[in-house]
Amino acid sequence: MTRIITSFLIFFFVHQAIAQSGSASPYSSAGLGERNFNGTQATRHMGGLDVFTDSIHANLNNPASYGFLKVTTYSVGIHYRNTNLASLSENRDADDASLDYLAVSIPAGKFGFGFGIIPYSSVGYKIEAISSNTEGGLDLFNRYEGQGGINQTYFSVGVPLTSFLSIGASAQYNFGNLFYRTGQFVEGIDNGTFLTNQSSVSGFNYQFSAQANIPVQKKYLLQGMFSFQPEASLKSQNDRIFYTQSISNETIVDFQEIDLATQGLDETALEASATTKFGMGFGENKKWFLGIQRNFIKSANFSNDFFSRSNIDYKDAKQWSVGGFFIPNYASFTSFWSRVVYRFGFRSEQMSLIVNNVPLTETGISFGVGLPLGSLSNANVGFEISRRGEKKSGLIQETLVAMRIGLSLNDIWFIKRKYN
Repeated sequence: MTRIITSFLIFFFVHQAIAQSGSASPYSSAGLGERNFNGTQATRHMGGLDVFTDSIHANLNNPASYGFLKVTTYSVGIHYRNTNLASLSENRDADDASLDYLAVSIPAGKFGFGFGIIPYSSVGYKIEAISSNTEGGLDLFNRYEGQGGINQTYFSVGVPLTSFLSIGASAQYNFGNLFYRTGQFVEGIDNGTFLTNQSSVSGFNYQFSAQANIPVQKKYLLQGMFSFQPEASLKSQNDRIFYTQSISNETIVDFQEIDLATQGLDETALEASATTKFGMGFGENKKWFLGIQRNFIKSANFSNDFFSRSNIDYKDAKQWSVGGFFIPNYASFTSFWSRVVYRFGFRSEQMSLIVNNVPLTETGISFGVGLPLGSLSNANVGFEISRRGEKKSGLIQETLVAMRIGLSLNDIWFIKRKYN
């Protein structure tokens, strides 16, 4: 029955969310797009902690955690987000919704493994600027827009070396399209000129991690995590087209495909930056947990020879995450809310982007609940509020409010029958 329900819910959520954009940020025009958090909603509600792991939840960002998994877990997550974009002169709202992950995690006796698909990064923005630089004082409209992103399929394995130590590795295949378009047209003139840049990106990267779950006086648990993702090179196959288009009926009047081979830009390399994570936490079994994590992303050397932005530079990114959870009484038979997991988190990040010579930062708080669904399954529902950028030097300040929903549906495989 669990598998039937799982299949229906996965189909429903994918059908509703897969075609939606995962970003509404102008900053997604940089790098590989707006980089998504690649873990489950349960860890996202704790500020993005990858250090916490147990036997019934998948931890997609920490392959070593599969070594502690005891039940098969089907995981799916979606989000709906409102982004307020504010400059010194304007204030607008944009909405986006998308699938966050679709995963299966399976214990197999002496090891555990998992596979799935995750949107790694997202591009989604549309900006229009008006100036009066034409002869006769007519308004000149400049339009900038982008869409697409990179998806990631993965296969992870975790192997327990002892009862309290596990190591793991993950192989990830990245694929997707990044589309950018710049347009310009004059007030009162139907035809405008447009330049499109499109990249088809593909390639592998890898992740390695170690997880320690150390009992303390039987009642408590000390957890530690180390994760490393080496730098990887992704292949980008590029196209560039210049064309004239009617504004009123969107008919293309004339177009020209640019010969990129003569410039050595038909195929370029994009860097998936090296990432290192350290985490530590302490808690009481099935009662409470508090953890802290530090992430480092070596993104200072990123460059895109095909599509570069003159006002954007890159630096190494750093992030602090603090979070945890509390369960009033997991064994209560009389109170549903006593069995609920209450999660909370805070994160602060020095982003990899420098825009108009201003380094960007982002801070956010999150909170959520894990609702029991019967047996070991649960639904994780929560909210996240964050802010990045600022209202100066021609920048935009973004205030993001997101609702995130995840399902963790569990089953037991590979258990030998003792009785017929």
